Amino acid sequence: MFYHVKELQFNAQVTKPDPAFATLLLEQFGGANGELAAALRYFAQAFGAKNPYPDKYDLLMDIATEEFSHLEIVGATIQMLLTGINGDLKNAAENSEIMQLLNGKSAKEDMIHKAIVAPQFLVASAGTPCYTNSQGVPWTAAYINGDGQGDLTSDLRSDIAAETRAKMVYE
Repeated sequence: MFYHVKELQFNAQVTKPDPAFATLLLEQFGGANGELAAALRYFAQAFGAKNPYPDKYDLLMDIATEEFSHLEIVGATIQMLLTGINGDLKNAAENSEIMQLLNGKSAKEDMIHKAIVAPQFLVASAGTPCYTNSQGVPWTAAYINGDGQGDLTSDLRSDIAAETRAKMVYE
């Protein structure tokens, strides 16, 4: 059973809209090495451990729950980075500090074009995170199938490799 705490574990702060950075964060939201993949990986592995290792079942479920909280933090950050963009991207661009450095209308239009690297934010999701990677490829269970072998040592080794990849993506 899950329990939702109403406050985020960590308070992310965003000073202005940044759809390009929001797009990068999609890798940690719905990418192959992101938080959704991690949460579901641990969740599935817990069931393989339940009968032979009940204490490990609890541990893996606790880790899965923690990974879901990470997903919430990343999703909330993406949403904050997109606030004010849906339907009003030009105003957000015109009011940003970078506009003072750009020269002319074509530079401004170029900046807006570069900002919309993940159009699903504006077209399909109304400014919320999508279950895609940073290239717009939808999340798939193929990212994690095979990571739950039912053998605890194999599963834990897979988890170590996945956590290492996730760390590299964050860095």
